[in-house]
Amino acid sequence: MAVLLVTVAFITLYVVGIGGTTATAIRIREAWRRRNHEDVALEPKATEVALDAPSLPQAVRRVRLVGWLAFPVALALAVFANPTYTWVVPVTVLLMVALNAFYFTAMQSMGEPLTLTSDGFRTGAPGLERSVRWIHITELTGARLGAFKGMRMSEAGEWQDPKLSPNVIFYRLNRALVQTRKTPMQRLSGFTYYDGVIRNAFGIPTEELLHAMRDWQRLAVEAEAPPLRRPRPDELKRPPAKDASTPNR
Repeated sequence: MAVLLVTVAFITLYVVGIGGTTATAIRIREAWRRRNHEDVALEPKATEVALDAPSLPQAVRRVRLVGWLAFPVALALAVFANPTYTWVVPVTVLLMVALNAFYFTAMQSMGEPLTLTSDGFRTGAPGLERSVRWIHITELTGARLGAFKGMRMSEAGEWQDPKLSPNVIFYRLNRALVQTRKTPMQRLSGFTYYDGVIRNAFGIPTEELLHAMRDWQRLAVEAEAPPLRRPRPDELKRPPAKDASTPNR
């Protein structure tokens, strides 16, 4: 009986953590849909451009962490530690499969704030932001990312899948200059070639955001690009050439 009570306790932690996160994500997304969204100009400019997105509060993130930590313990106890109670295993498995499906579906509508600047961009919740410089990025590409699979967006000149609606932007960094680490989402989706992902929950088309980020990057790279060669001493002292079409006075 004691083992059963411990199993139920861990299952309860899992349900409260993951189920509560799922319910909160659905509520936040519905509130996000009802709010008035202002048009944001994405063109590169001197000031930064901030894009807001529906995201989980910090307290809910901690509750979610508790739920995921309790998940393997509850599953192991239900499968291996309660042979007397035959109903524990099917109930636990069905509960976890259903709740995980609702969780991953609800999290598809969640995102993180994104700020574009002339030097790079920042993404992530306050206090957990990640900064990336434009000159460190070697590739930006759009993709359609589901719960357990992904597909790269077609580029200009390629065949366009009419059913493909990109919802994320992957970026690859120059690994000779920047150390990177793979996230569980990238490993599950198969996009291990890239070093980061931006989920588009900003209410703007992903293609538009992708083109804007490429424009920001192009301007930053052009500003940082060194000259092809140093000017020769005679070029520094040489006066500007006189226009032959201008008559002598």
